[in-house]
Amino acid sequence: MTLNPLAALATLVTAVLGLTTLLEAPRPLSGQPSATTTPASWDVYPTTTVEQTTVTETSLPTTIATCDDAVNLARQVGWPEDQLDTLAVVMLRESRCTPTAHNVNDPHGGSYGLTQINGFWCLPNASWPIGWLQVQGVGVTDCSELFIPEANLRAALAIYNNSGWGPWAATAP
Repeated sequence: MTLNPLAALATLVTAVLGLTTLLEAPRPLSGQPSATTTPASWDVYPTTTVEQTTVTETSLPTTIATCDDAVNLARQVGWPEDQLDTLAVVMLRESRCTPTAHNVNDPHGGSYGLTQINGFWCLPNASWPIGWLQVQGVGVTDCSELFIPEANLRAALAIYNNSGWGPWAATAP
């Protein structure tokens, strides 16, 4: 889809106004974003590190109930502070901040999770025999792992670092 400059400006204004509203009154989103999503609170499985007999859990949140929770997790996985506002708009538009969102109508197996990462990034292809995300070492071995918020945000960061906001061009301000 190609946007003309006027449409791009309208998208930017809409995104800024929407983000301003989101930042002014933090609150959980009401209602279901689509028929492909599930309840308002999602479990995230904390990672553990085993060193001899010691198990240490990370300090990452275990529940994503609001867009603010998703933004806080993005901050913790290394997203640059100056990109968090845009990321919040992208997550809100792409998935309504729903970690289990799955658009099966997108090509390459659909788009997954908070940032709606397309299967192109995690499926084997001629250029990346094990998948681009797998080669990047972001901890994703299978597209279904993109439903895990931490994995999705790490994968989105790798894509952003490689391509900027281009993969989300239809929704990024």
